[in-house]
Amino acid sequence: MSDLHDYWPKAVQHLREPYDNRISDHVVVAEINEAPQNGYKGLRLVRTALVPLEVVDEVLSAPGGIGYEVRSWGPVPCVGEGQVYETSFWIDGRKGKNERFQTIINSWSYHDREVILPDNVLLMTYGLTPRHLNDGTVCWDDPRGPVYDVLRVKSHVNHGDKKDNPLGLITIRREYLEDFCHLKNCAAVAVYYEERFSSEDDSFVAVLKGQEGDQFELPGRLLGMAVLNDKYHSLAPQMSRVWGARLILIPRSRPVTDATDPELTWPDDTEPMNYQRAAAKWVYGHIRDEVLLEYEAHPEYRIHPESGGVSYSGWWGTARTYRVGRNHIRIELKQLYEGCPPHVISHWHRYSVQESVAEHDRVTHGNRNIAIRAKDVLDAYLTLTANLAYLSDQIGMNYTQDDIGVLSTEEVAYRGWWSFEVMRPLFAVAPIAASREQFLDRAVSLFKLLELLKPAPLRAMARQLGVPKEQIKEFASLKLLACVCQLATISLGQGLALTEDADVVVPQWNPKTELPELRTLFALNGLRSSQAHTPGAEREAKISSGAAVFGIDVTATTTGWGYAIDALYDRLTDSLLASARLIEDALAA
Repeated sequence: MSDLHDYWPKAVQHLREPYDNRISDHVVVAEINEAPQNGYKGLRLVRTALVPLEVVDEVLSAPGGIGYEVRSWGPVPCVGEGQVYETSFWIDGRKGKNERFQTIINSWSYHDREVILPDNVLLMTYGLTPRHLNDGTVCWDDPRGPVYDVLRVKSHVNHGDKKDNPLGLITIRREYLEDFCHLKNCAAVAVYYEERFSSEDDSFVAVLKGQEGDQFELPGRLLGMAVLNDKYHSLAPQMSRVWGARLILIPRSRPVTDATDPELTWPDDTEPMNYQRAAAKWVYGHIRDEVLLEYEAHPEYRIHPESGGVSYSGWWGTARTYRVGRNHIRIELKQLYEGCPPHVISHWHRYSVQESVAEHDRVTHGNRNIAIRAKDVLDAYLTLTANLAYLSDQIGMNYTQDDIGVLSTEEVAYRGWWSFEVMRPLFAVAPIAASREQFLDRAVSLFKLLELLKPAPLRAMARQLGVPKEQIKEFASLKLLACVCQLATISLGQGLALTEDADVVVPQWNPKTELPELRTLFALNGLRSSQAHTPGAEREAKISSGAAVFGIDVTATTTGWGYAIDALYDRLTDSLLASARLIEDALAA
């Protein structure tokens, strides 16, 4: 392979896409992340440089890219006698040039600790004030709006105690980034280092030509590739590394400094909307439910999944929202303009559609949306754990529903099914065009509900029925549930009572018996584990076979995996209810 200008190894092909897809109101300007990308494990480091507009094109195409990290004299600088300590932060420019670029990110590392912070000048420019969240995130708000979450900052990384991803993250509202860049007459450029590991990228042979590794200076990036022949990387020996620069934005205006109230014309309307017009008559907007993506990752926003509404810590909230079809929300504009600040109104307007589009969705899909599906899964799970609790009572063990599965029907009814942490990712938006990785992520989230089943009470119940301890001592919750269901199947098949005739039922038990009621539960576990595997033929086969159990043909997902996500919910609900009925019928025999 002689021309590598447009070449990207499979594991880092996502880097060829535009940095900012403009879906979110926030832009990532700093990141430390070890989460897999499209199934490929690795690392991402991002910082942001302010590049003067007159040289930005040259910088983005510079061979080998520019510096990828924030530089300074510290920590613990060596300052000689007579020297003046330079306290600025910068990002190195193009090779061979005495060039430094300003940055809106201050960062440093010391031993196993790393810190990323927004630059104080940026914070001061807009008079931002900090607000601390329970998870350690610091939000910087503009009190003039007020505009909340102008920046979100997760600043401290302890590499000796990594808890979750992203390890460090700074995001900024797009209009503030554009405004600041316009004031500085600069473009925002993301400088990054990313490494990923793969196993079946055939292009490595053609590019490396028998070498163990090599580096290539390409326009805007330095590409490193190597094959690692060590035990640690045996499953994914192909290493792809990129040091590069990607354009975030070129400023066109000063949307904050020169801000005015938004003049927004809604679909099906003919003139700009304002509160006076909205209050004078009942006017509704129809919104794609992807509007909720902005709020789903942040627990401080309260999402009301059944209506599609959102509220924010008493500061603002939508009202009179209604789900329409699978993918849309209907909102009374008077309530939107009355209860929400301008940036929220603009955000919802961005996802607005004509009423006919939402109505077509309703006619095509009915009103079965992701919230209904999530509630159905939870209700089925609670039916199962309630029947297990009843079985426990019948054999004299008296385990409660929450002893067995953490949640109880009464508590869920009292608090609201959507208020439990395990449910938040389950009622998250599932676009028709969802990616396969989003499908696998949803399988992981669904399985976390099943992981609430506690093995100890299930094992104790199986032993109480007479199952030998040695045969189930290594079983986790899912296999223990299967054990109980297998015993129930035997009792029903022979007209026996599960509890009273256990001494006859248990000797006939075969732990390898597959039950149709449980196939999807085990297939879901397989999809969950596939999500963590390195992409390759084995992973593809596991995904295809697991999806097939849910009635999903992976070859029919070229336009998206949204319907496949629907199938996950619907088949899982059916399986949980079937398992619950199996136990109920066995107890009633």
